[in-house]
Amino acid sequence: MRKAKKVRRNRNPLALLVVFVLIAVVGFELVHVYGELKVKWAEKNDAAAQLEELQQENASLQADLNRADDPAIYKEKAREQLGLAQEGERIFYDVNN
Repeated sequence: MRKAKKVRRNRNPLALLVVFVLIAVVGFELVHVYGELKVKWAEKNDAAAQLEELQQENASLQADLNRADDPAIYKEKAREQLGLAQEGERIFYDVNN
């Protein structure tokens, strides 16, 4: 029977150092990219929420526009935006706030 020869590999310490440095750099970049990804996802969610709010406001304005011929809308807007009242109505102001 033959003896199994031991194969001895000469490992270059410089090559191992380069590999470890490359792994560290890639790991650092992955962490950095993951952080940026989280920020972009948060921005996307904020933009989606803002879009939803604007769509609701747009729908409300469109509903007001569709009722533009209704005389009641003029009275409602005069009360809300201009603080006007109809003849015979009394306006009470809350002075506690």
